[in-house]
Amino acid sequence: MKTFALLAALALATPACMSADDATTDTASDELAGAPHFDLWTDTAGAYHFHLKAGNSQILVTSQAYSSRMAALNGILSVLDNGGLASHYETLIATNGQRYFNLVASNKQTIATSETYSSKAAAQKGVNATIAAVGAYIERWDNGTGARFHVFPGKDGRYYFSLYAKNGAIVLQSQGYSSEAAALNGTFAVAENGTSSAQWRVLAAGNGGYYLNLVAANNEIVGTSEVYTTKQSAETARDSIIALIPTVALL
Repeated sequence: MKTFALLAALALATPACMSADDATTDTASDELAGAPHFDLWTDTAGAYHFHLKAGNSQILVTSQAYSSRMAALNGILSVLDNGGLASHYETLIATNGQRYFNLVASNKQTIATSETYSSKAAAQKGVNATIAAVGAYIERWDNGTGARFHVFPGKDGRYYFSLYAKNGAIVLQSQGYSSEAAALNGTFAVAENGTSSAQWRVLAAGNGGYYLNLVAANNEIVGTSEVYTTKQSAETARDSIIALIPTVALL
């Protein structure tokens, strides 16, 4: 999957240290300003939906309802797999005579649908804008720097994520997941649990140092840090990561 491509060798790379000064004060929404991005939300019935928005926040396409966040994330990945291909768009006529388009997968299943346009030419401009937004989104994730999450395939065929600090150091790494969507869902687990110090465990390493585990409410490990020389340095790193997490965009 090209979406979150990273050299597989980084799956086992040793992360560098991060100090409290590396936590940026920018918010995740600031990072998305002017860039194509996805919005993911739940409706009143608890179903998940997403928009792909252009850099000016115009909605380009909207998904169907999904029963779980994981399913919606799979839908987002399908947009990125198919949305750069003009052949995967179908322009249709709405009941009011206006035009709209569907983004479809190779099996012709609809992935997402546009709003209506006054003419076929306007709908085609919408298709072109969506293709451009998908390309820009992939470019940002493939070549992003600074504070970010990155999902990537490991040599073992499983998927992993890393959390990067502002200075480019890896401060948290996941265990392996069976799918890219599951690993992406793991980044949401970091956001949900990682800002609470109660969810962090400072543990002794075999070499005499200390490392961090972030755990979910069910005590499952969400991510693991590098090994630090002292317990105090591990605790300082924990506090820096807690400050970092709210500043990092998930999608």
